[in-house]
Amino acid sequence: MTADVAIVGAGLAGLAAAIRLCEAGRSVVVFERADGPGGRVRTDVVDGYRLDRGFQILLDAYPEAQQLLRYDVLDLRPFQPGVELRIDGSFHRVGDPFRRPADLVPTVRAPVGSLTDKLRILRYRRRVTRQSLAQLWSAPEQTAQARLEDLGFSSTMIERFFQPLFAGITLDPTLSGSSRVLDFVFRMLAIGDAVVPAGGMGQIGEHLLARLPDDTVHLQTPVAKVDGNGILLAGGERVDAGAVIVATGMTEAAELAGVDDRGWNGVTSCWFSSNQPVPIGSTLVLNSTGSGPVNSVANLAAVSPMYAPTGRQLVVASSVATPARSAPDIADQLRAQLRDWYGPMVEGWDLLRVDRVDRAQPRQPPGQTALGITTAPSGAIVAGDHRHDASINGALRSGAEAAAAAHRLLTGA
Repeated sequence: MTADVAIVGAGLAGLAAAIRLCEAGRSVVVFERADGPGGRVRTDVVDGYRLDRGFQILLDAYPEAQQLLRYDVLDLRPFQPGVELRIDGSFHRVGDPFRRPADLVPTVRAPVGSLTDKLRILRYRRRVTRQSLAQLWSAPEQTAQARLEDLGFSSTMIERFFQPLFAGITLDPTLSGSSRVLDFVFRMLAIGDAVVPAGGMGQIGEHLLARLPDDTVHLQTPVAKVDGNGILLAGGERVDAGAVIVATGMTEAAELAGVDDRGWNGVTSCWFSSNQPVPIGSTLVLNSTGSGPVNSVANLAAVSPMYAPTGRQLVVASSVATPARSAPDIADQLRAQLRDWYGPMVEGWDLLRVDRVDRAQPRQPPGQTALGITTAPSGAIVAGDHRHDASINGALRSGAEAAAAAHRLLTGA
């Protein structure tokens, strides 16, 4: 088998690269060891429920997603802007009054920080939305915690608002990740919505796959070795190519191409169903108590009815840790905290599944973001969210950059 470009991995980066190369008239072949496209962004149908593999969202302001994804086809369903914070035995709403004026009064009253803190959020919002993306990604780096402290936010504001919010998105409750990621994510939240495709997050990979010619992607076909001139499949077949792209997860890329594996942030998500109404709407709920395993709670059936059978609710509670406990123990601890929040009704919720995703997002410390694609010693081009920012945006951008690099290699430019 021969092709202009051989790609290892049918995750979002690999599919994005394949689409760009096919649009440029190149012959492309993609090999994926899993049984479906999307990489870590997958959805399973279990007893009529759509369960993403760990709680995930798409920020529709992502520039790379806007360029490559067809939002109308995905039928994106938004969470209500803002968040509900659990503090001192009650729920408090915090939102963006610029986008939803009705959120002004509850946001001012919410016990997450001083009025000065809330004015600083407005100034921070103005700064990140007025800067260009190039300015955000080239700004001097520090930890997210240090950036927030330098901006003057109180410890209460950081602990009750920023920590749970960014733990839910970057899976980094310590705010030890890059300040560039903090700025970028806050900009995305300010100008867009958190959304899911109506049929689940896995629809993103299926959507990209459908845009490729038949027989481009070979599923359940692991790769044993790569070099700059082709790949060796685990079954022994050699595939020759003018360029090779390794677009796997970070750990697999380290094994195949020798790039650094800087470690992962994990998440544990417990999926519950109920045949009774639950007091959780389409707003993301965050734990601002500073205690307990729960980080976030969402009712996906309220966001997109396709996530659950008619008349049923689908609640996902997530913890941004991967403790050394069994799945039943994790579920019991999450359920106990939810019972404290929502009362005895929680005992009637049926546990559908526990997702422990140890490799959910590559860690993003200062100095390890916007690295760009790289060429391995073997000559293979390495792409993936670990080469830019650990997000859907980063995966799509890295795939596009890898496609451009492969095209240059083929043309000798």
